Amino acid sequence: MSKKKWMSSLLAAALAFTTVFSTGSAVKADGNNTSADKITVFVAAEGKDAAGNEVNTGKLPVQVEEGSTADVALKEALSSRNISCDIVESSWGPYLNGIGSITAPKDYTKGYWSFCVNGDYSQYGIGQTVLKDNDKISFIFAYGNYATATGAAIFADDPAKNPDSAAATKLLTNAKAQQDVLADAIYQQMFGDGTVYGIEQPNALYAAFSLIRAGYKADDYFNKMYKKAASQLQELKDKGTVTDNGEEKDFDTLVGGYSEFAYAKIVLFVTAMGKDAKDIRGFNLIEAMAKKSNYANTVADMLDATMLLAFDSGNYQLPTGDDYITRAQLVKNVTGQVGTAIAKVATASTWSTVDDVAMPLQALYPYISGEDNAATAKAVAKGTHFMESLQNQKGAYAAWGSDNNAWSLAQVMTAMGQLRINPCDESDGSDFIKEGKTVLDAASAFVNVDEKTVDESLMGYQPEQLLRGLNAVIRVMENAASIYDLSDVTANPDPSEEPSASPDPSGEPDPGQTPSVTPSQTPSVSPAASTQTPSVSPSAPAATTPAAPTQTPAVSPSAPAKTTTPAVKKVKKVTAAKTKVTVKKGKKTTIKWNVTTAKNASIKKLVKVTVNKKTVKVVKTSVQKKKATVTQVTTTVKGIKKGSAVVTLKADGKKSKVKVIVK
Repeated sequence: MSKKKWMSSLLAAALAFTTVFSTGSAVKADGNNTSADKITVFVAAEGKDAAGNEVNTGKLPVQVEEGSTADVALKEALSSRNISCDIVESSWGPYLNGIGSITAPKDYTKGYWSFCVNGDYSQYGIGQTVLKDNDKISFIFAYGNYATATGAAIFADDPAKNPDSAAATKLLTNAKAQQDVLADAIYQQMFGDGTVYGIEQPNALYAAFSLIRAGYKADDYFNKMYKKAASQLQELKDKGTVTDNGEEKDFDTLVGGYSEFAYAKIVLFVTAMGKDAKDIRGFNLIEAMAKKSNYANTVADMLDATMLLAFDSGNYQLPTGDDYITRAQLVKNVTGQVGTAIAKVATASTWSTVDDVAMPLQALYPYISGEDNAATAKAVAKGTHFMESLQNQKGAYAAWGSDNNAWSLAQVMTAMGQLRINPCDESDGSDFIKEGKTVLDAASAFVNVDEKTVDESLMGYQPEQLLRGLNAVIRVMENAASIYDLSDVTANPDPSEEPSASPDPSGEPDPGQTPSVTPSQTPSVSPAASTQTPSVSPSAPAATTPAAPTQTPAVSPSAPAKTTTPAVKKVKKVTAAKTKVTVKKGKKTTIKWNVTTAKNASIKKLVKVTVNKKTVKVVKTSVQKKKATVTQVTTTVKGIKKGSAVVTLKADGKKSKVKVIVK
């Protein structure tokens, strides 16, 4: 036997006894520890035995009680994913006998399960190793090529591969080019027909905000949007309603519910336009958004973070008194949401992805300093480590069947920008480069700069998310104000603005700082979609899967905006009453859509409803005239099996999507 093989066998024997029977000094926490704190660790098991059985669990996040040992984390991680795990109790303590299809043979020289923590062989057994937050735990079936591995391949990360300054400059240049191509594609798709949107479509205003922050030039179009919005707000102030398609509507009816989200998006838009949201022709958007009466009636994910975003965008003071929400309340709520989101993802909650963690994090950066903010600082640190650990070796994030999900990537990039994390530099202690790949490398899969094309599936579902993500990290790399810190916007008062007739109700003490970052907004949808924000993670893809992008040419920046003759198209827009519905397996539910048409246009033959997954079946679709220019379409769907599907209504080139969750 060669010396090399002999040493390898000796090492294997030592490791086998360390893994299975180690009784080194007890490092288990004191049994009196009653801390309710949870820690998050990451488990991966891999290997192949002599019979060809193979195990590769991937990277599994799991939450356990502080003071837990590795055997607890392993069982929790595998059971939540329905992977079998055989841990045997013995007088020496628990030891691992099998995972999935691989059971350790009695003769350890023919293979065994080795146990490593953070890239090193553990000094203790699985029942004696107490875990710390963010630990990386590897279980490797040591046989053949796996015999000397000290960590699962999915945890590999060589800092020597990190981009140098020249490579970082190249990535930045490409990211800016991607931003320009994507911004133009979004503008042409959403606004290229010349339709001017106002407060009746808050998501259109939010998309315009995203384009403005990306530096997109649209001649006078954004000014036209602002003037329409300002006129509507003046009308709302004067008579409490806005005339829309000949009908008088109060604000909540006009925007389709979720008034706090609507106010926040309007605030972001007008502030980006250089206006004061406290006085838009006498209407105080900040006061309206801060009212508890509105807040109490809105239940949706990201509400609190969205409101913080809007309040902080212009460092607005909030009105005081029992009738108004406070920043402190919002910060406390958002801080708690980070931990809740981590727990959902770590327990393999069906609809949870890294997005759920990234989005609330985006709101908290201004609130992590000082003794009073210790809980928030801790939540931000935990959430940041969680995002770092879930990143894969493409620099990307896996979700919904793709190992590079554009929407998950976008939310993490926006969070990085808000937290002032440079995607190409880990000198600050961050860890967002894996095997030399960054989030910018991952983003390049969706925007082809040379061909000026954008992934078709991305354009089908909220492409503004990735635009904001790109802009957020570009701003960090260029040391510019963050995407939601609008202190860099030049004030641009409108001469037609009417001064507020009543005293400014704002009275909350100045937060003491102009936030250098503000949260990423709740993902927007196209102007034709409902203003309701999905409670499901926005990473869910549209009808096509982003894993295999089909690219669609984007109109070049120099191309003139497209115009559409109203007489050619019968349908002006399609709006879903809700962007998410839930139905029990075997039961039916209805989806309602409002289709705005040319006057008295018949669209019955134009309506087409499609479903992207077999978890949902369309039972019936009926078209009923509601008003002269609005046709109501009702679709009945049935839940076939647990899961989710996207139901899309298309009519004359316009479409709107609804996510259906089957429980």
